[in-house]
Amino acid sequence: MAASLTASGYDPTLTDDFEDATALLQAGGFAALITAEQLGAHNGLHLVLRARAGRPAVNVVVTITRPDPGVEAEATMFGAVCVVSPWDCPANLLAALTRGQHAVPA
Repeated sequence: MAASLTASGYDPTLTDDFEDATALLQAGGFAALITAEQLGAHNGLHLVLRARAGRPAVNVVVTITRPDPGVEAEATMFGAVCVVSPWDCPANLLAALTRGQHAVPA
């Protein structure tokens, strides 16, 4: 995923740790958030909520390995786009990033 984003002009910052991701969110300076549905023992949707608290209009993508209507509905409720595997496909990921999910969740 990082290579696809870099090749498309993005400068991704990567972490696979929920606490590190939370610290990065608090530091700011990001244009979009891409998170997995599951981050170890944590749910990636919790990271979405934290991102929304500080940046309500940021584009958010949640990656899932197989279709899951429940997760997709929750992500949508939080103003995020779900991308189902293969999420490393640059076209799918970039389309999700540029969909403009700028509506603040109700």
